[in-house]
Amino acid sequence: MLTDKVIDAIYKQYSRRPSSPDQLDIPLLFHEELEPHAIDIDDSHIFINSIDQQSPFHKIKVDRVHQILEFENVIAIVLHSSIIFLHKKSDVVNVHVKMHKPSLIDRVRMKLSGDC
Repeated sequence: MLTDKVIDAIYKQYSRRPSSPDQLDIPLLFHEELEPHAIDIDDSHIFINSIDQQSPFHKIKVDRVHQILEFENVIAIVLHSSIIFLHKKSDVVNVHVKMHKPSLIDRVRMKLSGDC
């Protein structure tokens, strides 16, 4: 089960991109259970055809991917500030967007301006 703790651990463990895209587990994207997503790859991009073409997650540069992971029901594409979860056996896609915490200076400014 993908809890908030698991998602946070994924961001921490894969905070950097690999030195080469060859280190990514790209064959996971062609797992037979992911056929509903109709994933295509060219030299520099991953195309997730189950996501609308207007979405920023439809076309992803391979060199921006930090890791590709397999879980029980999903394949996860880990990026710097988001994780794309592709459900196996269906075309359902979920995206987790990492929310950045305000810095100390931001919190002081909010306190002084009365925005909190």
